[in-house]
Amino acid sequence: MLKSCKKIYVSLLSLALLLVWSAVAMAAAPSITADAAIVIDEATGQVLYEKNADKREYPASMTKMMTCILALEKSSPDQLVTVSANAADVECTRLYPGYTLRMADILQQMMMISDNGAATAVGEAVGGDEASFAAMMNAKAQEIGATHTHFVNMNGMPDADHYSTARDMAKIAAYAMHNDAFRRIVGTKAKNIYYIAPQGHTTYCINTNELLDTYEGCTGIKTGWTSAARGCLSAAAKRDGKEIIAVVMHSDDDETRFSEAAALLDYGFEQEAELAPSAAGAQAAAAQ
Repeated sequence: MLKSCKKIYVSLLSLALLLVWSAVAMAAAPSITADAAIVIDEATGQVLYEKNADKREYPASMTKMMTCILALEKSSPDQLVTVSANAADVECTRLYPGYTLRMADILQQMMMISDNGAATAVGEAVGGDEASFAAMMNAKAQEIGATHTHFVNMNGMPDADHYSTARDMAKIAAYAMHNDAFRRIVGTKAKNIYYIAPQGHTTYCINTNELLDTYEGCTGIKTGWTSAARGCLSAAAKRDGKEIIAVVMHSDDDETRFSEAAALLDYGFEQEAELAPSAAGAQAAAAQ
């Protein structure tokens, strides 16, 4: 009985200490312009920081994380994707009607340079049309637990019915990063994309995620920008065996999203470092 009471006391004391340390750490959190943000541990989903994490926001091209993971799960890398007139007509694309690429290559182009036409072509190839693929996206979001998200297109172009939250975007990012092919795509800094048609045609893609070059340990993930959504970014980094995901939505501009995500990643790693000894101590005390 005494031993049982001791374990309960130790557990309560450990919980109290964690709450105190969390409160102290939160006071030192970085100041950001982002309207909504969150930082999570990629492996466990533990929240290390949040600001308006459940507020509805436009996800912009972070939408393409869902487009990509669905395509990876429901098609083969060698499936041929022929660009329709509808896909080629989307704003911000390097594609023209009749261009044909392997699925693996068009996904690379879509994620690296945020090609909107590529996203539309992928959705049409996998789902048949925009509405059908959007329904697949929404079903997958529910499955992942992103229950405050609703998609109406594959690329993130602004629409009142196309929305998400920082928390949901982090859930989608964490889910996608468990797929090795997805991880390779979003971690690629630059690449030549080779087309099936026109024969011999190539396009050189440089990843829009600047943190791949500027932030130590960055592993991805996806940028987003529209005038309505402002600066958006899902960013991941790995250090000392720990991977952190930070999401910022509606930062002031397209550069601020990078500096703010970097500051939040730093903060996340600091939280992990502070929580690790206390968690280990609590486990040791409980085992006595």
